[in-house]
Amino acid sequence: MRRTFALFALAAAMGPLAAPTPAPAQSPPAPQPTVITLRPAAAPRPALKYRLVPERRTLVPGNAAIFYHRAIQMLLELRRNDTAQTKKEEPGSRPESIDERISRWGTVPLDEFPRDEARKELEPYQRVLNEIELGAIRTTCDWEFDLRKEGIELLLPEIQEMRALARLVKVRTRLEILDGKTDEAMRWIQIGLVMGRHVSQGPIVIQALVGVAIDTVMIDCLIDLIQAPGTPSLFWALADRPQPFIDMRPSLEGERYLLERELPELNDLDREGVWSLDEARRFTSELQRKLYSFATGETIPGINAALPNLSGSARRLGIAAMAAKIYPEARRTLIAEGRPEAEVEEMPIVQVASLFTLQEYRRHRDESYKWMNLPYWQSFSRAEQETVHTMENKLANPLLTMFQLLSPALNTARLAALRVDRKFDALECVEAIRLHVHAHPGKLPASLEDITDAPVPRDPATGLPFVYRVHGDTATLTAPVPPGAPNHPVYAIDYLLKLAH
Repeated sequence: MRRTFALFALAAAMGPLAAPTPAPAQSPPAPQPTVITLRPAAAPRPALKYRLVPERRTLVPGNAAIFYHRAIQMLLELRRNDTAQTKKEEPGSRPESIDERISRWGTVPLDEFPRDEARKELEPYQRVLNEIELGAIRTTCDWEFDLRKEGIELLLPEIQEMRALARLVKVRTRLEILDGKTDEAMRWIQIGLVMGRHVSQGPIVIQALVGVAIDTVMIDCLIDLIQAPGTPSLFWALADRPQPFIDMRPSLEGERYLLERELPELNDLDREGVWSLDEARRFTSELQRKLYSFATGETIPGINAALPNLSGSARRLGIAAMAAKIYPEARRTLIAEGRPEAEVEEMPIVQVASLFTLQEYRRHRDESYKWMNLPYWQSFSRAEQETVHTMENKLANPLLTMFQLLSPALNTARLAALRVDRKFDALECVEAIRLHVHAHPGKLPASLEDITDAPVPRDPATGLPFVYRVHGDTATLTAPVPPGAPNHPVYAIDYLLKLAH
């Protein structure tokens, strides 16, 4: 897996990078709600018997990444053996691989889960699962990406393979649920959730997104477990979790100065005073080579290399042309901000334009980043306003558009992490309802306000209560797609709650 950024800004400024996808003939059918069977349940005793992450006092000193790497190595070896055996038994055919079977077992309804087959197939993977378990109880997880010099070209195969480890953990968890072993099921849910948090601990947004994907898989296991007979209410386990569960700050901080790391030439704009024409030419040449390389995803050996993915006008649009377009405004601004007029007049055009654009880029960057660690419902609209304002400036300054190529989609990343906490909070509501039904046998609460056994959380995306409605012996718990999110059902909450009979 390579770090990849969506280059929509470049597409807007320089023409399409690919042919547009035709719209579907008709809208897909609306997804069905997630059905959850409600079994009345009291809290466990003690109330915090179960936790979504282990207590720190139970952790073992060490780096979890070492154990995950060992698990991945073992997994790859088993995968090679499975492939070789399959080819030997059925040459020329394409039977289902063990990876595909494990993936399928993680998605079939629990009542269709092939318990005996899955148990047998997991036997060779016990050492893999053991390494995962050893990693999940370590105090730290350091992937050591911080000081790598590859930048966006850094390959992340181990991060991608962590998804495969998560699928193994999910199948193991489902076996424990079907065997009625609540304690073991919760232990493996905890292991999977910790693994997702560990994956996210690094300076790269992709790490956080894979961590979100892993924890989403384990939340599905929680939904299975709370419906199993004999499972106590997990309200306090959910309420006691770290919040946010996936902390985006390390990855966003790591990505914040990606432009300066990828283009260290920018750091020299203001260090050496007025450039000579040769210095300006070298800077222009290197900047254009790198930016076009990022835009196409390929290493460009020379400035005049063919760029098949860009339109003809884009190929002719070079750094020098961009600099000339914005030079008058850049010159006025630098002088107005206190830089000596004589010094600005001596600077080559590209130095003036790039220095001005770098200052604009940093200002817009901070205006966006400053909202990222506030609650989503408090900060989204203000962050969105800054995004719109930045787009307006990008249209006026093509060089700023190029710099923005190395900016992650902040709101997209934040929405991914928000989905995890939103699902946890929705399940916290479900578990509060189970507490209520236990205290008032057979009776659903008429509203969330009627629940007095536990405090009901609000939707972290909107700051408002989840929408709860009763329909006889069933109820619905819903929440809309958050503002600013794609209009896709994965961003909404849609639970149909049915009392068990």
